[in-house]
Amino acid sequence: MKSTISKKAVFSIIIVLFLAPVAMAQPITFLVNPDYDPFSYLEEGHLKGFLVDLVGSLESETGIDVEMKPVKFDEALEMLRGEGRYCLPSLVFTTQRKALYHWAGPVAITNTYLYTREELSGEFKSLEDARNANSVGVVSEYYSHKLLEEQGFDNLIIFEDEETLLEALLDGEIDLAPFNSAVLQELLKREQASYSPVSTVAIDLDMTYLGFSKDVPSEIVSAFQKALDGLKRSGFFSELYGEWFPGQPVPGIYTFLTEEYPPVTFRGEDGEPTGFVTEMVKEILRRIDMSGEILIVPWSIGYELASNLPNVFLFSMDQTEQRRENFEWIGPVGKNTAYLYGRKEAISTATDLESAKRVAAIGTTTNWWTEQLLKEMGFENLVSSLDPLDTVAQLVEGETDLAVFTDLTVGELVKNAGYSIDGLEALVELQTNYFYIAASKGTNLGLILNFQKTLEEMKRDGSFEETIREFVPNMLVTSLLWNSSQLDVKGLRTSMNTLSVGEIASMELQENGSTGYVWDVKITNPNVVSLIYEGSTFEKKCLDDSELVGAPYNVQWVFEAQQPGETVVIFSLRRPWESVHPIQTFAINIIVE
Repeated sequence: MKSTISKKAVFSIIIVLFLAPVAMAQPITFLVNPDYDPFSYLEEGHLKGFLVDLVGSLESETGIDVEMKPVKFDEALEMLRGEGRYCLPSLVFTTQRKALYHWAGPVAITNTYLYTREELSGEFKSLEDARNANSVGVVSEYYSHKLLEEQGFDNLIIFEDEETLLEALLDGEIDLAPFNSAVLQELLKREQASYSPVSTVAIDLDMTYLGFSKDVPSEIVSAFQKALDGLKRSGFFSELYGEWFPGQPVPGIYTFLTEEYPPVTFRGEDGEPTGFVTEMVKEILRRIDMSGEILIVPWSIGYELASNLPNVFLFSMDQTEQRRENFEWIGPVGKNTAYLYGRKEAISTATDLESAKRVAAIGTTTNWWTEQLLKEMGFENLVSSLDPLDTVAQLVEGETDLAVFTDLTVGELVKNAGYSIDGLEALVELQTNYFYIAASKGTNLGLILNFQKTLEEMKRDGSFEETIREFVPNMLVTSLLWNSSQLDVKGLRTSMNTLSVGEIASMELQENGSTGYVWDVKITNPNVVSLIYEGSTFEKKCLDDSELVGAPYNVQWVFEAQQPGETVVIFSLRRPWESVHPIQTFAINIIVE
């Protein structure tokens, strides 16, 4: 019986080894939209466009055979849901689609805005303004059509396609129309329009991915993701993207999202993202020599993406019990208190939580921690808006009895909505929270740790406080300087260690600048455990202090358990310029379960 089982096992291994390369060798059919210029289009019977060029490069990088076939988007989506090895290279990620397909990307990031004519641009600063427009045109059944319907737009006029929608906007038949920013530029070229409409309110952020059918093996999807990341690291992807989308934000391996939330994060007078947390993120990226486009989106959009995709940084985010386990946290970078605000001129009956639950309506902003808090407290009288300026307007105009804001941002929000803070008063205190730079689950833990270490360095050298004072001169920062978010890192013992997949562990050893001895680290089986971070606790500024040069300092290595198995981490102390023979060596055994 043992012999029979053994033969079956060996036969199964042979089958797997035989099928693996065959599975990789079978071609993948890419279903390319022929009417999605500049992403993909037909010219004289040949497919062209950014995605066509990109897929060709990915085929070369992966060595996987690719067949590109022109297929209309709706037909391609049906094929992707059925049987077969297909990829739709222009699939926008949504939470509804997440479980239906495999994903590799992003390959494009584009905003969808509501556009208007220049003479009307000053009239539409928020979704509430847009809802009060005479008419808003949409293309039937497009995602933007459904989104605006969900937001209570009852002034929609339906068009068959984007060409006629654009013509109607330019001719003055409608006040507003939603367009993808990249697609609009091609439409304007095609229509040979004499002027461009003006963007007003952002209503969506399209994260475009390579969407693979479920029949495509996961190792193939991983191969495409790895190849795409490689093209991004080499700079090839950025050059290609710039050729097709000049002036547009280039999607990197990591996506950085923020919102209009002054003075924490907002769009400055030059149109660029700023605010004290935004400037902190920029400085962290500069110090770790990493590039990244920072995109401003409505909070609900950023929150949805960060909740469902890896490699997304969203800031700033208040840490609450509901959110704590769903994100990784870098900070804290600020502190605020939430209040229920009312109009001074109105006689409010809300003096505590219970009486506030009895008012007719309380304005909130979708997916803000303040809205989530009120829901947890049992409030059922909430009126939710995507745009916090709408929340302000509804309170001031008497459409809601109360609204929830934080003490740190309410003044700027009320001002930006066109009102005076003197007309409002804080009635009920709700909760005080720290807020952070949040990273989505699945984001590289080494990078998150590097962000946190760099932020702590900024707190030590004074640049953290200096950045805050530039935007909020009187903010209390002492508690921020002494608090630090920590990843759950397990210390390694100089003997046998047991970890679970996904756990991270660290070892810290002392080096000495006066002797020149340094530690080398070697992992015998890097598939089981990988090194995700190596950093010194010796402050950089010490290198400029002659009294401290050569002083002892600690070096930390952080490892992540990748998959079940056994490995050994070998530490060797030596002088790199003298000899390859170490003066001290020891090994740490690790079992990953």
